[in-house]
Amino acid sequence: MEDNKEIIDWYLKHKNLYRTLAKKVENIIVELIELGGHEYHATNSREKDIESFSNKISRKEYANPKLEMTDLAGIRIITYVESQITPIREIIEENFDVDWEKSSDKSDDLGIDRVGYKSVHYVAKLKENRLALPEYQRLKDLNFEIQIRTILQHAWAEIEHDRNYKFSGVLPKQIQRRFMLLSGLLESADSEFNSISKAIDGVSDKVNKQTKK
Repeated sequence: MEDNKEIIDWYLKHKNLYRTLAKKVENIIVELIELGGHEYHATNSREKDIESFSNKISRKEYANPKLEMTDLAGIRIITYVESQITPIREIIEENFDVDWEKSSDKSDDLGIDRVGYKSVHYVAKLKENRLALPEYQRLKDLNFEIQIRTILQHAWAEIEHDRNYKFSGVLPKQIQRRFMLLSGLLESADSEFNSISKAIDGVSDKVNKQTKK
């Protein structure tokens, strides 16, 4: 593994490139979602900050961090309800070169008997047809991570991450359990919001048809 200082110096020189990558991918996704007429709440993108980068290479053993760290550029898409995730997943899978071995659906990881963090994670690169354009050529072979989750999943993940990060230790089991119980409640709420949303759409379609008659 390369010396940590050398790796950090490398990232300092390339940090803006990953910022550009993240922003370009975010813009592509937003344009495709809106062209398809799909609903979503918000998107954001970021390059990994130096502190997080330094902490990660200190914690984990990397043979070649430049190639192995797949989250130096990150894009997040937040939807209102779970049913809005599916068409966005289809857009990503059709328009980017997805690394299926490193991508995951955290819901599948939980199984049927546990609750906790839920989100869809893709690790991907730009496809060759886009890299043929001059403005994308310098982004060849660069990985980025895309996360898709609902507002409620996002709220839980952000609070859980923020508290754990600030505590920087192992939380007492009682508090961890409360987080898990809250995750279960939010999962039920997500499901109900999804069901209500579909019911409202059904009523809206019925009213529109009756109005046309």
